[in-house]
Amino acid sequence: MKLLSAIALGSALILLTGCSSTKATPPPPPPQVTPWAHLHMDELRAIAAEERYDIEHDGDDVRLIIPVNGNFHPKRTLLLPSGLVPLSRVAKLLRGATDSHIKVTGYSDSSGDDSLNQRLSLERAQAVASVLQLGGVSRRNMELISLGEADPRADNSTAAGREQNRRVVINISPRTPASAVALAP
Repeated sequence: MKLLSAIALGSALILLTGCSSTKATPPPPPPQVTPWAHLHMDELRAIAAEERYDIEHDGDDVRLIIPVNGNFHPKRTLLLPSGLVPLSRVAKLLRGATDSHIKVTGYSDSSGDDSLNQRLSLERAQAVASVLQLGGVSRRNMELISLGEADPRADNSTAAGREQNRRVVINISPRTPASAVALAP
């Protein structure tokens, strides 16, 4: 009887061990996150085409280039009413871009004093950022930069070139997760 009990107990242990030894299943892969800009490129292109903005798309980065001419007061850094409506439409799109970093950069031409050009480009970038913020874009998602006459798009020796260089650029790029940032040893 003891022998039968020992065999039964041993069989039960073997059976239990076999049942409990399941292979560990790997965790499911994280869901693919599509950058915001890819989902809204058609809408951004439509606004750019209607408003004569330039749009550049490089990988996950999108740059919306807003000319000063026709959007800002010619002698000031104030947005014209005709420049407010399209920026409000852009703001409506960007307020949902919580996975993106939005950089608003102002530029000027090379005419005049460097410090004045730096100030003008900053004030233009601030005007655009203010409209975006009023339209619901979180200030935490935005960065404001003034580059003045740096990084010209065209030759500053011609009137047409200077006009192209006076611009505000809204750059939309995926937000870099904190865990992906390299730390110094």
